[in-house]
Amino acid sequence: MTLEPYDQRRIDDLSLRVFDIATTLRNMATLARENDLHQFVLHDKKALEWLAKLEDWAHKSRGALELAAHRSRGARRAVEATPPAKSSTPAKKTGKKK
Repeated sequence: MTLEPYDQRRIDDLSLRVFDIATTLRNMATLARENDLHQFVLHDKKALEWLAKLEDWAHKSRGALELAAHRSRGARRAVEATPPAKSSTPAKKTGKKK
């Protein structure tokens, strides 16, 4: 498998494709209901296998994304919590001798 870079837009595009498929399936159910078709035959073995793989991929990908987000938050917090570096040049004395 090849790792592909994803950004927010690409994830949204993928989710819209899944929604389009879900809409098609819902429309099929409505058509069957409206035409009083209680059963009809479909080849679903591959589709069910793909759905199972898609679900598995989605759960693993979410976990990877959550881990990346957690690390990113931690890195930002570490930078914010780090005190500013002290200057390495000695400070000049400006006081008068007594």
